[in-house]
Amino acid sequence: METNNFREDGGVVKVEFMYSYVLDLVYHMLAHMPVNNPSNLYSEEYIVKIREAKSGQFENITEAMGQLAEYYNAHFDRLMMVNFLGFGCPDLNVLKYAMEQHPYFTAEDKECFVYPFLELLQKEALFYEAYWKDMYDRSEKERARLEAYLTKEWGKYKVLGSYFQKSRAIAGISYSITGNGRGLGYYDAFSAIVPFVEEEKEYKMTFLQLLHEYTHQFTDGMLQQNINMEDGSHTFSEYVVLLFDYYLIKALCPEDLEEYLYFLSPEAESGGPIMTEEILLSVFELPAQWHERLQQLVKDICALSI
Repeated sequence: METNNFREDGGVVKVEFMYSYVLDLVYHMLAHMPVNNPSNLYSEEYIVKIREAKSGQFENITEAMGQLAEYYNAHFDRLMMVNFLGFGCPDLNVLKYAMEQHPYFTAEDKECFVYPFLELLQKEALFYEAYWKDMYDRSEKERARLEAYLTKEWGKYKVLGSYFQKSRAIAGISYSITGNGRGLGYYDAFSAIVPFVEEEKEYKMTFLQLLHEYTHQFTDGMLQQNINMEDGSHTFSEYVVLLFDYYLIKALCPEDLEEYLYFLSPEAESGGPIMTEEILLSVFELPAQWHERLQQLVKDICALSI
């Protein structure tokens, strides 16, 4: 795992940038396996890019990963932890131990998914380690520009860290994650990983995705229940995050509101409609008491920035 030193803004804002070959290898694997819910990372475009990079010298893992998809999807409520166990793992041996010993996984999970997944992952590492290092080395200037931007943007929202007593924000940058980011909070830090982007025009969307993942780390606890796909609690938790960020941005950084609405408009890039505040409040529908809770929380947080 590669990290840079903390960047500080006036001695207050601390952002730690994380580049993890271990996490990226996991997401690289998952990009070859279709998942039937919003966590899906499967990408034909990415698969083609990797096939070209391998130039016939390494095995294509798409078929083998596809054979694991049915079991993964059927037991997603437990196996989804594969997305997060790489956080904090310095090498593949530690990741292997974490997956083999994780209490969520049953004996059947290990036999039908974990062990074959790890076997494929270790074989794929023969290609991916050098591929990842090359991307990391070649993107030095682009990384520096992105890091500077994200550090500046976090400075506008640093009050979140103060309110929730987080001393730092860990911003993971991934070369292989092809869909939504992933977040995993620590007692002293917000932590999330999002795709690496080169174009400056994509920086704001990357920051807003980081903010979204950080927000989950305190709003999910407000639901006071286990969150999963099947009972609708995951959708509810997403609505809570989207509306909290809306209220926060509107109160704390209204200059970001237009871009936040664009962030919530998946078809906007291809000329489709852009979300409005009225549509947002009608589409992401929550009970009135939840709006009141979120607005009060935003008010309490913003009071610290006065």
